[in-house]
Order: sequence, then structure tokens, then C-alpha cells
Amino acid sequence: MNTLVIKTLIAFAAGAVLMLALSFTVYRQSYYFKKAEAEMQETEGKPGLLSRLVTLAILIVMILFFALVDLWVSSPGPQSFAILLGYNLLLVGALSVFDALFIDFFILVVWRPAFLGLLEGQPTREAMMRHIKKQLTTGWIVKFLIALLATALACVLGAGAS
Repeated sequence: MNTLVIKTLIAFAAGAVLMLALSFTVYRQSYYFKKAEAEMQETEGKPGLLSRLVTLAILIVMILFFALVDLWVSSPGPQSFAILLGYNLLLVGALSVFDALFIDFFILVVWRPAFLGLLEGQPTREAMMRHIKKQLTTGWIVKFLIALLATALACVLGAGAS
């Protein structure tokens, strides 16, 4: 099997495991989780500074992850910025679909394991479907920025063509 395909499958698996770990640990302190939690509980609290910092840290970890993958997959020889950006967009997209279908839909709506401590009836199927639709449409703006920044970082670190 092609080395790039194998590395991509390994990167996808590692990204999926990291997403699962983040989703049920650190992400619960993020701005978006706190905001959704307040909406579900119908309270008026706005997420604080800590939740914004956690969200920023998650974003930085994502960018670093994709930049490190770029360095790894381009190790046999330098790749162009455009090739790495396209690669990142494909990997970001695949992980986004994993997040939407497996984590957001299957785990949170269908399975609803007790260890997550989800409120009864929350999140609703309708709320998650809106979230998934947004994630797979306008969410591409953020995904593109993550891929772009990761590609730029990887190229600065030596992954790009000379």
C-alpha cells in the first residue's frame, strides 16, 4: 500500500482518538460547550474568560496536529504549499465528518452513554442536526483557516518545497 495512504490512515485514526478524548474532557470547559449548556438549561450565564482560553488552546492544538502531520507526510521530500493545503483540507474534512456522524450524532444522540452525564433529553436530535448542518456548511470557514494556518506553520518548519 502507498506510504501516503498508510500515513493518512494513521493520521486520521490519531485525529479521531484525539477528538474523542478532547470531546469528553477539555472540550467540556470550552466556550461553545458552556454556551450550549447554558442554552439547554435555559440559563442566562455567558461563558467566561477561562472557557475562551480553553477554546483557543483547542484551536492551537488542532493547528499543531495538522502541521505535525504535514511534516510527517512530507518527510520523504518537500511538498508544495498547495499540495499540503489540499491534503489538510481533506484530512480536516474527514475528521469533521467523523465528529459530526460518530461523536455528535451517534454518541450524543443515539447511544447517550451514562458516563457522559448528559441531561435527560439533551441535546435534542433537532439541536444536534442544526449543529451538524452548520458544522458541515458554514463551519468550513473555520476548517479552511485551520488548514491554512497548519499548512503555513508546516512550511515555516520545513515541510514546503524550497
